Amino acid sequence: MKKIVVSLVAFIVVLSMSKVADAHVTLNPNSSKPGSYDKYDVRVPVEKEQNTTKVELKVPKGLNVVGVEPVNGFNHQFTKDKKGNITKITWEATHGGIKPNEFIDFPIQVANPNKEGKFKWDAYQTYKNGDVVKWTGNEKSETPAPVTTVSKSISSDQSDEKNDTSNSNVALWIVSIVAILLSLIAIFKKSRQS
Repeated sequence: MKKIVVSLVAFIVVLSMSKVADAHVTLNPNSSKPGSYDKYDVRVPVEKEQNTTKVELKVPKGLNVVGVEPVNGFNHQFTKDKKGNITKITWEATHGGIKPNEFIDFPIQVANPNKEGKFKWDAYQTYKNGDVVKWTGNEKSETPAPVTTVSKSISSDQSDEKNDTSNSNVALWIVSIVAILLSLIAIFKKSRQS
């Protein structure tokens, strides 16, 4: 009985840790309507034991960044093409940067094209020690790039609901794990008494 309890606890811990390790640079919401002007939050988590001091984001062709909201502790600068379109945004820390186990949202305003499609944003995260994580891979890679889906069938309200649902799913996982652990402890104590 004791081995079963230990195995179950180990399985639950590994499962919950794998969810934590999935954190990566994302754009929220990750979907919106064609032809709209939307605010996106570029969410940058810190997965190493070093501060993140620089974030670079390449703007996909077809999307147009029209503005950036200033973020405390970071300066931003733009790289533009000959027509004056923003092709890359670079945020650099003015103080310590983003600390381990923290994240920051970098808000941007984007003009979506009139056509539907998926748009891949390449992101580069630089740590204080000089390590660079390239968030440029496909969805199944260890370092996936953020992707925006522009579709008539998804409204901004729906995409916000999706983000709320994913946050509530994490909370549900945590509550479920705690409930299972408490149940296992109760079963274990009862079996020892009889």
